[in-house]
Amino acid sequence: MAFYRIDFACDDGEELQSKLNVLYDYKDDVCTKVLHRNRLNLFCLLMGDLIKGRVIESFDSAIDIGCNSGVYSKIISDFGFKHVLGIDISGEMIERANESFAFADGERVLEYKILDAENMDTTRKFDFVLCTEVIEHANRPERVIRNVKDILAPRGVAIITLPNRISFAYLTFLLSLKIKRRPIDESIRQHLNYPFYRSIELFSDERLRIVKISGTNLILDGVLLRLLYPTRVFSVVNKLDFHLSRLWPLFYLTQFLFIVLKNQGGPAPGP
Repeated sequence: MAFYRIDFACDDGEELQSKLNVLYDYKDDVCTKVLHRNRLNLFCLLMGDLIKGRVIESFDSAIDIGCNSGVYSKIISDFGFKHVLGIDISGEMIERANESFAFADGERVLEYKILDAENMDTTRKFDFVLCTEVIEHANRPERVIRNVKDILAPRGVAIITLPNRISFAYLTFLLSLKIKRRPIDESIRQHLNYPFYRSIELFSDERLRIVKISGTNLILDGVLLRLLYPTRVFSVVNKLDFHLSRLWPLFYLTQFLFIVLKNQGGPAPGP
């Protein structure tokens, strides 16, 4: 039975949400809890579509770069990949992921290792690569991007997620800072380096084809989330926002952009 279930209520009383709250330490952080659950929802839907459409052709190996507590890696494994590797620079997160999800059962393996995405061994290739919430936090994002391209096997598929500066949530947040005359925190500034058009350009490569672009969180900024979450209409509004976020051209205005790439099978260009 699959570990993950798509849900829009984000109810702490639900068993899965309760587990996610513990794994990610965000029970009392409504915004992070809801936005992360929706990214997980979108990832699951994308995976289902890519498998159904036979965009993903091989299920031998997969890597989750910046795996945190290991949930995405577990979902990837549940979709049928034989050997899934989750990597993160945080020993605490890797320990938590190993305790929660790691297993080895015959030909199927789910393992987690401490590893820096900027300094990966790129000789090993993977049929599927996930890189979510990593590039915007890296000291050398160009190295992470290069490594993602280099480890993707011919005919392999990658899903990259990046924040989108040109989104309602970020624009209202910046406006509030300006009104209050407060400086932009450095961690937020890193997120603002990636308007959607720049993110797409970063993965322009003769070997790679953009299969799909999607996104999540169109209109729910922090103020709206905190107001709506305790109400009965929250799950309806959240679900509506989620489905609108997947429509062209609205996904270009979402807070989190998802880019699906496929390696066309050509040789890697020289340095």
